Amino acid sequence: MEAALIPTHNLSIRKEEEILFQYIALDQRSQYDPSLAHRHSYYEIFLFNKGGGTHQIDLGTYDIPDHSIHFVLPGQVHKVNREHGSYGSILLFSTDFYYLVNSTSTALPDRFLTAYAGGSPVMTLAPEQFAELQQLSYAMGREGAGATDIHMDVVRSYLHIFLLKCGLFAETAAYPTLRAESLLFGRLKQLLEEHYRTQHLPSFYAASLLVTTKKLNELCRQHSGTTLNGLIKERLLIEAKRLLLHTGYIVKEISYHLGFEDPAYFNRFFRKHTGYSAGSFRRQPQG
Repeated sequence: MEAALIPTHNLSIRKEEEILFQYIALDQRSQYDPSLAHRHSYYEIFLFNKGGGTHQIDLGTYDIPDHSIHFVLPGQVHKVNREHGSYGSILLFSTDFYYLVNSTSTALPDRFLTAYAGGSPVMTLAPEQFAELQQLSYAMGREGAGATDIHMDVVRSYLHIFLLKCGLFAETAAYPTLRAESLLFGRLKQLLEEHYRTQHLPSFYAASLLVTTKKLNELCRQHSGTTLNGLIKERLLIEAKRLLLHTGYIVKEISYHLGFEDPAYFNRFFRKHTGYSAGSFRRQPQG
């Protein structure tokens, strides 16, 4: 019931126009009130030049310091209450915009949160580190205004560098104290990344983490807006899309690689969740 009452916002402004990346200033008028709890279907990275106020992300409420970076993953519930005089910018991008064009997932924000920052969605940087990331964000904003395929390729390259730099800076960054639930969700995401190809059942992850499947489902709903089974399916689908777009493997080989014993079942699974057969998806033009 709670999930249905929390609005989910998308990047697309019109059905016929799919937006994959945006750079916006924090003082730019939004189509909704960011101080009210909401979700997004895309990633958000906040860069706070000047802090002040609080940012609630799932179960945690975090102060907004100067020179801080805040990561909000798709499906997470959050709201921002900035004090007067606080300013900065936001990077918004879809999963496919970044994920499908890179051969590695180690720099993706959710992977970053579990691998580098111990699950924290907020890190505070030294002024010179923040300035370096800010310059990269400005460059993404300039290139993103071009909106051509070449401009978007440049934005993806800057974004990849931005996230890698976050990983480097994470070693010296300051983090707020994490709740036990956030740490557990971080461990779950890391476990899923390691085993999604071979372990498709929630029971495996529950047993590995010594908790019940019901507990993990509650945790996943709080942190991502979906169940553990939904997270497993999402991870399988994104890998299937990457392999279809960027390798020469036939559909049968991809299905076996992802742990499906029956290629026909894999194709039904893919069509159910994307609206395309695996073969037709491969033939679709990609923006």
